[in-house]
Amino acid sequence: MAHSYKRSARISDLLIKEISEMLVRGKIKDPRVSSVSITAVRVTDDMGYAKVFFTSFDEHSDTQEMLEGLKNATGYIRNSLLKKLRIKKIPNIEFEYDALVEKRARIDELIRGVSDE
Repeated sequence: MAHSYKRSARISDLLIKEISEMLVRGKIKDPRVSSVSITAVRVTDDMGYAKVFFTSFDEHSDTQEMLEGLKNATGYIRNSLLKKLRIKKIPNIEFEYDALVEKRARIDELIRGVSDE
């Protein structure tokens, strides 16, 4: 029976869940990532790479500092995923700030401003 849901999409969902859980439970000790929220993960079809998109729930956080903290924790994250997920290959992880969240918030503000007029 064929899966209608691609393996890379299933792994993306697992990575969002597991990395988010590591952050929420304080498994990553670096204070630079204390306000990080994972918004999306894109895994290549060959499972070689995963781009992890993040934002912050603290608007005063320094994006570059968060990125450095996440990069610093990449080895720990991959090792934890390898132990927990029991999949043959954990993709190489790259982090990227998700500016789309801010853009959506700005669009919402503009729409509210227009509807208030």
